[in-house]
Amino acid sequence: MSTTSALVQLQHRDIFERNVSRALAFGAGAGVLAFLSSRFHMGLPLAWLALAGTALACVRGDRLDRLLLTGLAVVLPAVPWLFGFSAAWTVALAGAAVGALMVKARLSERGEEGNVGASRPGPGHFVGAAVATGGLAGAGTEVAKILFSRLTQLSTPELLAFAVSGATVALFAGLGSLASHVALQSDPVEARVEALLPTLSGEFETQLQRALNLYRQAGAQLAALPRDGAREELARTLSKLTRDAAELAGEWAGVELHAHAQADEGLKKEISELEESARTARDPVARQQLEFAASSLREELEHLGEVKLKRERVLARLKSQVALLERARVALIGLRSTHATVRAAELSAVSRKLSTLASAQAEEARVGHEVATAVELTALSPVAEVSGPEPVAPAPVGERT
Repeated sequence: MSTTSALVQLQHRDIFERNVSRALAFGAGAGVLAFLSSRFHMGLPLAWLALAGTALACVRGDRLDRLLLTGLAVVLPAVPWLFGFSAAWTVALAGAAVGALMVKARLSERGEEGNVGASRPGPGHFVGAAVATGGLAGAGTEVAKILFSRLTQLSTPELLAFAVSGATVALFAGLGSLASHVALQSDPVEARVEALLPTLSGEFETQLQRALNLYRQAGAQLAALPRDGAREELARTLSKLTRDAAELAGEWAGVELHAHAQADEGLKKEISELEESARTARDPVARQQLEFAASSLREELEHLGEVKLKRERVLARLKSQVALLERARVALIGLRSTHATVRAAELSAVSRKLSTLASAQAEEARVGHEVATAVELTALSPVAEVSGPEPVAPAPVGERT
């Protein structure tokens, strides 16, 4: 996803609309609870109840996430009331806490680690949602006071007036979650690949672009599946495969340009010219310097050949990583209609198989690289001349008596 499109698009509009609708219902319920507390002389603040209800309306994720977010949704908005701030600052700080909780709930719903090839809220969205929700919560509270006063003047039942007031505060606070649906931070793996692509060329660029496309396609297929442990396990495996492919291509980014700049033909032509100059030189010192320069360029030519061999190894491993991503994409096709239990087992099996294949390929590539490097070093090492045993000097003969 490009940065420009992220700035002008509303991501996951259905989730935003669902959260606002639920916040209205929870806010009305909070108003009813505030009415009952006033009847029993408990005096629970309507703003706190409505903001807590807004946060509760957005709670998502697995069981542990829901338990944690539910507790925070009740406790955090109540904290500002303990410090004796002014009414405006108290409501604004409570709203800011609710805004941050709504972003966290959105991350928990999508799965922080299991979110593949998609956009997700970043740290800036926590700040943006907190500021927006805090300001809107204060505005919503003032609007709710005006509505409550007008409804009271019209002799509206007090229960209904409390419900409308609570729904008003929740509506304004729920709109603050809009900040978590725009200008989303890219998937970190996808961002890394997009940053590397302009520095690559040739087959490395082609293979890494293909890896990015496969990663996005697999992410779209995973997003259509219910969130569970097996899905997140496979998501982590796909992220690791794509990240490894990006690192392989990134290591070659500077070497590829150097290999193209120092082409074989240019070096061979320069070596030929130096050798010709050495043959025609009349000065022995000049001839020796020219021969030394030609020898240095021949070593550079040999080094360039070694670089090309290493390039073939890295490119082969990169292609194997892309093939694994293609295999995962194909395996995900059709899993959406599979029974949940069977689907989870198949996802876990695919994830384990991909991890095993990736580890095996990495080990084979490492061993092969070490063996090839050892052979190259042996070829470059000078062969020691084997000399015969040193002659043993005869022992001195003592003087005869």
